[in-house]
Amino acid sequence: MRPGGRSRKIDVVSSMGVSTDSSSNGSPSLAPPPDFRYVGLSPGTRARAGAWAGVLAVGAVAGAGLSPGMDAQRTFALASAVVLGALAVRRVRRLRAAARESCPPSLAIVPWGVLVETEDRSRALHWAAIERVKTDTFYGKDLGTPTARYSLVTIETPHERLVGRVAESVSLDRLLVHLDAYASEASHSVALDLDGDSWGENPSEPTCEPLISAARAYVASGKASGRLDLPAFGYRGACGCADSPRAVDVLRGVLRDRTARARDPRPFAAVVAAEIHAVPLVEELVELVQSPHPVVAAVAKVAAAKLGAAQARAGVLDEVEPFLMNRDVEALAEWRGAP
Repeated sequence: MRPGGRSRKIDVVSSMGVSTDSSSNGSPSLAPPPDFRYVGLSPGTRARAGAWAGVLAVGAVAGAGLSPGMDAQRTFALASAVVLGALAVRRVRRLRAAARESCPPSLAIVPWGVLVETEDRSRALHWAAIERVKTDTFYGKDLGTPTARYSLVTIETPHERLVGRVAESVSLDRLLVHLDAYASEASHSVALDLDGDSWGENPSEPTCEPLISAARAYVASGKASGRLDLPAFGYRGACGCADSPRAVDVLRGVLRDRTARARDPRPFAAVVAAEIHAVPLVEELVELVQSPHPVVAAVAKVAAAKLGAAQARAGVLDEVEPFLMNRDVEALAEWRGAP
């Protein structure tokens, strides 16, 4: 809204599963990754209940102050105040009851979806489960200067409508534009090679254990030795370290590739990078920790940490854990602790 007036509303739903940009080979490109890490929201319905109470209370006070010189009008004014006050109480109770039924105590928007926290349970909404996100920013004046007081964020799924409030303004423009693209990217299968030619048979099954096993087997193979210019496996020593410019170049090309692929090879490249201790690829891995695909982000976080990236930059596995299968979390935690 304009300063001092109604709210400014942003209500954008992307109609495409990928970005309208194209990669160098003419294929559709992935949308820019989410530019936020954590946006915490308190329940927005209670804020509206308070607003209704405030409006009706003002009406009650105004009614009580009408025409003090005439008894009939004073009686009418006092009666108006009582009625308005009762309406305020009733309205607040109804809105708070609705809040308890439909609006959780807290919400959090993260790069992989929305976390819904209630007193009795926690759940994670993946992007594919969300139909629309919109924001309303409400303005006021601070010493005569227009300023954003708070924002309401509305999240709609096929089955529910969640509303959260955050102080001042909130920037979710990239999410609002690319919501469908994020849902599409998060649905991609994880490739078990660098080219996307092989993948798991069942996308609903855990991914990370076969991914790590396939990457380790690849590093020990003659195929990797030839393509990545790695020394023979038996001569790498206990750490498996390889100083190969060709390996860095090949893996960097995969990690930086923004082509939208139904079978994403980037997690495989991330595991290989960590397995051969390719420290020069830390920056490429850190760039993937915000990916809307939870497996891509989780593997990148662990791989970056194994190569020495600071936790403040790479984040931790716990951030994305609610959006992963339990066996994937276990496999990544085990790999994180492996040399």
